[in-house]
Amino acid sequence: MLKNHIKIALRNLFGSRLFTSLNIIGLSGGMVAAVFILLWVKNESSFDTFHKKSEQIKRILTHYQVSKQEIWHWSSTPLLLANEIKLLPEITKATRKIASSNLPIKVADKMILADHVAYVDSNWFEVFDYNFLDGSINDFKSGIRNIAMTESRAEQLFGKTDVAGKIVRIDSLDYKISAVFANNPANSSFQYDYILPLSAYLSNPGNLKNDNNWGNFNYETFIVVRPDADLKKLDKKLTAIISNAKKDDKGNPSKDIVLESEALADLHFNNAVQGAGQNTGDHKTVYIFFGLAMLILFVACINYVNLTTARASMRAKEVGMKKLLGATHSHLFGQFMTESILTCLLSLGLALILIFALMPSFNDLTGKIFVLSLTNSSLWYVLFGTTFFAILLTGIYPSLLLSSFKPFETLRGNNVFGSNNGNFRKGLVIVQFTVSVVFLISTLVVFQQMKFIRDKKLGYDRGRTFTFMLPWNMVPKVEAKMMKAQLLNQPGIEDVTISSANIVDISSSHSGSLDWDGRPADFQPTVGQINVESNFQSMFGLKMSDGRWFAENSIADKNNVILNEAAVRKLNIPKPVIGQRFHFQGKKGTVIGVVKDFHYKSLREKIEPLVLFTDSEWSRGIYVKYTKGNAALAIKSVEKIRAEMVPNYPLDYKFLDETFDRLYKNEQRSATLFNTFTIIAVLISCLGLFGLATFTAERRIKEIGIRKVLGASISGIVKLLSTDFVILVLISVLIASPIAYYVMNKWLEGFAYRIEIHWWIFPMIGLLTVLIAVFTISFQSIKAAMMNPVKSE
Repeated sequence: MLKNHIKIALRNLFGSRLFTSLNIIGLSGGMVAAVFILLWVKNESSFDTFHKKSEQIKRILTHYQVSKQEIWHWSSTPLLLANEIKLLPEITKATRKIASSNLPIKVADKMILADHVAYVDSNWFEVFDYNFLDGSINDFKSGIRNIAMTESRAEQLFGKTDVAGKIVRIDSLDYKISAVFANNPANSSFQYDYILPLSAYLSNPGNLKNDNNWGNFNYETFIVVRPDADLKKLDKKLTAIISNAKKDDKGNPSKDIVLESEALADLHFNNAVQGAGQNTGDHKTVYIFFGLAMLILFVACINYVNLTTARASMRAKEVGMKKLLGATHSHLFGQFMTESILTCLLSLGLALILIFALMPSFNDLTGKIFVLSLTNSSLWYVLFGTTFFAILLTGIYPSLLLSSFKPFETLRGNNVFGSNNGNFRKGLVIVQFTVSVVFLISTLVVFQQMKFIRDKKLGYDRGRTFTFMLPWNMVPKVEAKMMKAQLLNQPGIEDVTISSANIVDISSSHSGSLDWDGRPADFQPTVGQINVESNFQSMFGLKMSDGRWFAENSIADKNNVILNEAAVRKLNIPKPVIGQRFHFQGKKGTVIGVVKDFHYKSLREKIEPLVLFTDSEWSRGIYVKYTKGNAALAIKSVEKIRAEMVPNYPLDYKFLDETFDRLYKNEQRSATLFNTFTIIAVLISCLGLFGLATFTAERRIKEIGIRKVLGASISGIVKLLSTDFVILVLISVLIASPIAYYVMNKWLEGFAYRIEIHWWIFPMIGLLTVLIAVFTISFQSIKAAMMNPVKSE
């Protein structure tokens, strides 16, 4: 029976090659888009769950009440906490890490600056699972001068991965490669290329002195809890430990800090944590993209349903004859389901080829490394899940419809559908184009918002400027001002200034030491902070609202501050602002100026209070403005001076424009993905429309011939064949417009500074959609209108 079903199905598929091709191409496009999106969704929703103890591993969070108005949320804890909590009965293991960057690693004559670096406790690999390709955990734990690295970094440094036992130089010390592990999975929160013992970090007396107290929260602490642990009771015990260790001003246990154990699977989606050190995800984005995958696959399946049911009348006599010869309803249902399954399997085959071919581009687009291995069970879950969903959507209704024809009605040539089936197909076309129009409107709104971000005046000039940092351990040995003086004499350099933070993204904040006349006793606001120089204003083109900038070499200004306008408003500084007493970071000075607000963070955030001050001890970042057209020359000049003053540390510089773009990297990637899949959805819809137009022209060929004989013009016939489809598209535009407005308005709420959705977007996209539809069906309409009526049968 099955063999007969397959034979008949193949005969029918090959007999109508055009429609079979349209179905397979449409379904393949939908499957490719759905598989890519679902791979991303599965990756996002499975973060860190691959560790064997993932359900028992927790990260300790710190909630610090800095004022009545504000609580800071940290993923970090003091160094000393881990040793204190090991004795708690709920905890079986505790391990810590501290992230680092700009680690100079030298192999022979090759020198690199490693960015993704972590120092970890010796039991780190007992808590978290890594796939070791060379070396072992015991080798890593054997001493403090060991290092583990990913296979890709081993390849970069040595050209191979079996490098355990080889020596690399870090600063002036030799480290032995004790282990090489497989590249970090795309769904891991720990994307560290180099892992070193925490004991090596603490062997530096400066690091140990700085961190060996309860006041500095620099380490992420992870614990493994017993399966039966009561987490609420555990959190209270953790809070009691740190409260007793960190006293308040009167020597009593602190009431400002609360510790909380967070599930490992929640790390990736915790956007409230400050300075978590890893890219976070968003549940809402995951749900949106999952819905997007289902919609695109649904749109692709609509093509199959529409074309199959539209062409059902051509097979009505076949069904009627088979029923008269004894075929049962289940027999016919099985035959048509077989056709659907074969179509979906052929589509799956084509989709697999396209997925493997496009995977490198998809990795570039998402910034992740997805590996398509035939042994990867996740891949097959997604592939077969997508195929099964497609079979259900494309098979059930058409098969039920075709197998339900009444034999005598079909053999007499009566209409076996009635009007309901035609209305159903029209409804599907409307749904299909409604989805496409929503996508098109959303794409335009996203494009406008991203353009708004790129073009918005930020209040400062970031052009022709790049920055580099002095290594922490070199700051006492190399004076930044001396390097600045030498750089100013180099060719290609227009100006140089020194600062503690990147003006594009000032992440440093402070609370607790601020005081001014009129401050309520319980008001301790959080402010951004940045150390600047006397030429910082002129180099970045900052505008003053009141007062003056810092004077060069002014001893008095070392205690004074400049506030932005947001700080004056939020802190409610009494007028006149200039000359008001202002204490900050232990310095007792006055407000000497008010700088006009500028966007020193992402446009997703409102401009918050900012305090600008001057202090040479904070000077680590150097900013270089090059003369027009001389970027390469300026970089070469910086490399020369830096090599003389900071040997053994290669230059790692970043253009401010690049830093600005990275602030919106996630939005840009999401927008690019969304645009790509919008194009796919529109193309799939057009394929279905093309197929329906072709079939309509074939069915009405006699009518067209008669009309031509009676004097109908080509334009009149094209209009006749196109009008119904254009009306359906217009209905889609009317339905899609309010949906798109609601969805995009919700998306724009995530930006503190955003565009307005203008009314003209909707008629413009509506006109574009109608033009796309007319262009799609015009080929078949014109072809039918130009046919010789004598040949019409």
